[in-house]
Amino acid sequence: MKALLVLLWLAGLVQILIAASNLFLPRKLDYQANLERVSPIIRQIFTVHSVYIVGVLLLFAALTLGFASDLASGKGLGRFLAAGIAVFWLFRAPVQLLYYDASLRRANRLGDIAFTTAALFLTVAYGAAAFLPRG
Repeated sequence: MKALLVLLWLAGLVQILIAASNLFLPRKLDYQANLERVSPIIRQIFTVHSVYIVGVLLLFAALTLGFASDLASGKGLGRFLAAGIAVFWLFRAPVQLLYYDASLRRANRLGDIAFTTAALFLTVAYGAAAFLPRG
């Protein structure tokens, strides 16, 4: 149980790091120039979705850091939330690998590897909390 708690605390910190990395993405990916080419409503939707995703990541981190023992309990809501977060991250890795532009991924190889590794780590961490037997 102690190892699982440490794994979850690390998962919470990783999600904070991912959320924080979104502070640098607008400049790195030149959001301003790219968003000037789309209609105002698309720009607004993009901005709202970006902010909401960061909010969800921070919510997951807060939930994990504040209630790691509940997530690791293997019971009820803790198990359900851990499974839900595991599925969230499970689907993120294929998006990174199969959907994002390959040339952009190659040009930003370190970031690509970091985000893919983080998604896989988070899938495993929350999957362990949701599905490992307790004894």
